[in-house]
Amino acid sequence: MPETGVLILAPIGRDAAACTKLVEQAGLDSRVCGNVHELLVHLDRGGDLALVAEEALYGESMAPLTTWVDAQPPWSDFPFIIMTTQNDRPQFTEFRRRIVSKLRNVSFLERPMQAISLQAAVLSAKRGRARQYETRTYLEAQRHAAENLERLVAQRTRALQQANEQLREESRRRERAQAALMQAQKLETMGQLVGGVAHDFNNLLMAVIGNLELLARKINNEDPRQARLLHGAMEGARRGATLTQRLLAFARKQELQSRATDIQVLVQDMQDLIDRSVGPLIKVEIRAGGPLPSVNIDPNQLEMALLNLAVNARDAMPGGGTLTIAMERCMATAQQPDLQPGAYVRLSVQDTGIGMDAATLARAIEPFFSTKGAGKGTGLGLSMVHGLAEQSGGGFQLHSSVGQGTRVDLWLPAVERAPAPAAPPAPIEAAAVPATVLLVDDDALIANSTAALLEDLGHRVAEAHSGQEALVMMQDGLAPDIVVTDYAMPGMTGMDLAVALRKQHPKLPILLATGYAELKGVQPIELPRIAKPFTQQQLSAEITRLVSRQAH
Repeated sequence: MPETGVLILAPIGRDAAACTKLVEQAGLDSRVCGNVHELLVHLDRGGDLALVAEEALYGESMAPLTTWVDAQPPWSDFPFIIMTTQNDRPQFTEFRRRIVSKLRNVSFLERPMQAISLQAAVLSAKRGRARQYETRTYLEAQRHAAENLERLVAQRTRALQQANEQLREESRRRERAQAALMQAQKLETMGQLVGGVAHDFNNLLMAVIGNLELLARKINNEDPRQARLLHGAMEGARRGATLTQRLLAFARKQELQSRATDIQVLVQDMQDLIDRSVGPLIKVEIRAGGPLPSVNIDPNQLEMALLNLAVNARDAMPGGGTLTIAMERCMATAQQPDLQPGAYVRLSVQDTGIGMDAATLARAIEPFFSTKGAGKGTGLGLSMVHGLAEQSGGGFQLHSSVGQGTRVDLWLPAVERAPAPAAPPAPIEAAAVPATVLLVDDDALIANSTAALLEDLGHRVAEAHSGQEALVMMQDGLAPDIVVTDYAMPGMTGMDLAVALRKQHPKLPILLATGYAELKGVQPIELPRIAKPFTQQQLSAEITRLVSRQAH
């Protein structure tokens, strides 16, 4: 607690004792100081005023007191009552002026003093000092209020900044989600368009390939010009078939033969082919992060996808570089919205090439988009890889920046079962016994071409151009050995026809001809399928297999 009361400095005579008595009579405490140093000690502790004899400040005694006065806080103006003598010589007058200048809040009492004068002066100084303390209290309260206000403002500012940042982040997330949704909708729309075009194109290629095969049997094989023209036409049709398969892969409507596959063995078996494809300027590194589970994938399609990615990487590194193919087991969580939670093998293909800017990266998986220039690519490589990954139940991620290369990540679903052995190719041979075939296709051009292929193989063909027509023919007594039906037909699909036929003829072989992977029907059943466009040999092999199985 700070000291209170009157500090008395009167080291000569009886002034100290007289002042102490008068101060106590006024109801105030007092403390007598023997010198200026002792007075300063008590001033540091507190006090209401100082009653000082003039002679105590002679010489250099006032200097330390002046220093203390100058160091007072802004609210403080400590009162001094100086007891003087009746001596009014100039040097004393000048000394008293110096006291006022140095100590500031000064009043003078001339000795001998009346008691009432001293007590009135002391009480007045006491009240003045009390007001100074009140001012200090008020200023401290104001300071605390200002500090508290600044603290509250700072807290509110931080809260507003955090809320603003959260709003900005939410806006960024919404923009990213909207962009992703728009991209997904665009790709879905393009997929539907591309899938439909590819399906119709497959039908046209079916007619072209079938008629070319039949024509090959009729022309003069000894004429090199005719043989060359026929070979060119057939090669163009095969390239068209490859193109439609890539389009269907992008649309996620290609025919997949998925099975448990050891991806590490598949990649190692492809290393020689990849080395030859990328050339001597590119170093190929294959890395596997520990034992890997099997993945559920069509191995042939995965090999094609991996080769596509390797060729893309080669084209991105014209001056050479490193192609890294890495495999590791990963877990997808709910925080990865593009993937179902579970175990995956992530297959990464990374190059050290020129990379892509943000605008190119955003369009990289669009069909027919290519940066390779005219005549150097179809722009379907990444589209096909993206479609394969998603159709297989996995995911596709593309990372790239200019000058930093490109990395493609394929997330392939892991399975616990052992890899399935590759099935040996079925022998291709002509039918031992001519069969009666019910051919169902709504497209007359395809029906006529396929019928010609079948008749050339020695089969008897009955044509129906809709599922309903085929059912009527069966009800009228037609007894075919096998039914070959298109899948995509108006009114009744090939699957719907198969379901209806199986109810009446449960053992009748049915071969579904389609370029689509998904088979939608009233009650989908397991059916053997042949992918369009097919050759005469493939068609013959499937009919022979199914009819022979039925005969046994």
